[in-house]
Amino acid sequence: MADLPTARSARRRLLPGISIEYKLPLSIAVLLLTVIVVSSWAAYRGVRSAAFTAARERLTNVTNELASLLQTQGRQMGVLLARAAANDTIRRFFDSQTPQARLDALAALRNMGPAPEQVIGAELWSARHERLLTTIPEESYFGPGGQADNVVWAAQADTGAVGRIQEIGDSLAYPVSALVTGPAGPLGYLVQWRRGSSSPSAHEGTVAIIGTGAGLYIGNDRGDFWTDLVGAVPKPPVDIRAARGILTYERPDKGPMLAAARPLGALPWVVLVEFPERLVAAPVTLFYRRLLIVDLALVVVGLLAAWWMGHRIAAPLRQLTAASAGIAAGDYSRSVTVERDDEVGQLAAAFTTMAQRVRDAQIRLEEQVRERTSALQERNDELEAFGYSISHDLRAPLRAMQGFSQALLEDCGDRLDAMGREYAERIVAGGKRMDELIRDLLAYSRVSRAELQLMRVPLTPIAQSALAELSGLLRSRSANVRVDEPLPVVLGHPATLSQVLMNLLGNGLKFVPPERTPELRVSAERRNGLVRVWVEDNGIGIAPEHLARIFRVFERLHSTDDYPGTGIGLAIVRKAAERMGGRVGVESNPGSGSRFWIELQPAPGEGA
Repeated sequence: MADLPTARSARRRLLPGISIEYKLPLSIAVLLLTVIVVSSWAAYRGVRSAAFTAARERLTNVTNELASLLQTQGRQMGVLLARAAANDTIRRFFDSQTPQARLDALAALRNMGPAPEQVIGAELWSARHERLLTTIPEESYFGPGGQADNVVWAAQADTGAVGRIQEIGDSLAYPVSALVTGPAGPLGYLVQWRRGSSSPSAHEGTVAIIGTGAGLYIGNDRGDFWTDLVGAVPKPPVDIRAARGILTYERPDKGPMLAAARPLGALPWVVLVEFPERLVAAPVTLFYRRLLIVDLALVVVGLLAAWWMGHRIAAPLRQLTAASAGIAAGDYSRSVTVERDDEVGQLAAAFTTMAQRVRDAQIRLEEQVRERTSALQERNDELEAFGYSISHDLRAPLRAMQGFSQALLEDCGDRLDAMGREYAERIVAGGKRMDELIRDLLAYSRVSRAELQLMRVPLTPIAQSALAELSGLLRSRSANVRVDEPLPVVLGHPATLSQVLMNLLGNGLKFVPPERTPELRVSAERRNGLVRVWVEDNGIGIAPEHLARIFRVFERLHSTDDYPGTGIGLAIVRKAAERMGGRVGVESNPGSGSRFWIELQPAPGEGA
């Protein structure tokens, strides 16, 4: 009890002689301001974190899409140049470098394509990497000594290799090399220098697709040269080659940046996409300023309401004080009449009003977050539509290439020598593989992006439908298939489930040695409240160290000559399972077959 006078003295020193009519509004105003400041700051930090998380995800997706597109274009250029390197005129030049052979080779180099505005020139190099012939004025573009250090020399005759970017005169250029072979082996190399520059308007259009204020850069894997596809630019302020994930750094003219970099595999390039942090934070800052205005209005309204309530409470207290003073003076006739019994209810109503206004502010905040999320989703949809359109546009020239090559074999096959027929057949096979790859990529994109309406799906008709789709392949391999019916009912998407089973069964047929009769089995079991569907085969099996890799995009354990495919089928299976709330896995050992499984939720009412 000795502490009580001390606490009272402290309160008196803090608010000396102030009436409760003013103490209550002041106390409520301080409390209100504290709550609003803390909640507003927490809301601001939450929105800022969400905005930067969305920006990082978008940055990663954009960079991966661009890297995939550049890799595809690099492979196409290499294949086209390798076909051009099979020119007999070029081979004759390597065999006999006579003046006439030189003139014929120069003419062939100038007319091999593509469009002149895309190509600076072409060269022929010896197998020892010595330049023998060029259509480029050497002193004008290269200077003495050439630029062989930027050429990546092709190692195979059926595909070329893209080299590193450099400046040639007032243009950006990069070499594409192809191996020239003869009956006795390699003769030398065909090197074509292609322009890498784009016009400022085209560059702005590309950047606008990525996002306002974004930067797109491509550099050599050695880090010695960077370009924005218009001209040479300074290299990034961090070592991109050693960087992983989302990068943060500062550019002198733009401030802090968020960036993502991806190496391009076989291409000796690195693609870098960056966003200024200020553009990501700008909507959040605008939201915070508006929130402060709302908070100020809430403080003003709360202060007025508290003053009014303090006045209402102080009135009967003043009556009580006057009456008490009269009684203390000896006037016992004074009476206290306090007829007000609703102050607590009014105070509760005032706080309810305040809470409602805070909730209104929170609703406005969530609406702004939804609008921002919707805007980001629209940008992602635009980027997806862009990639989808490009993939479809790629199929038209592929179909033309396949059709003309097939017509060449059918109509002129008897007039072609063995090598000509082989080349035409390779064109047809390559076109088919590319078409399969594009179709599988589109299928993977659809599984990744499509809206899946989950419903009750009986697995038995789904398995029968998948087997019916594969009936031709099953008959050609004389495969034995066993389905342990009845299969359970799961929660899933019928078309997606059918695609999953077709991919797993197709793999079970594909990866079986030719001398072995395929044995397939489809079964299901209940496990830990889920339905696990098994697809078993007697194929070549998978080594334990490769089990985690096979569900990734473009992961192949065998060459297409041994076992055809694009390396996307199992990635589609994994993505489809995840979109339906499930997961996939495999049990396998080399030579003893594989047991693939997919786990899904049972349909409601089916039990565990």
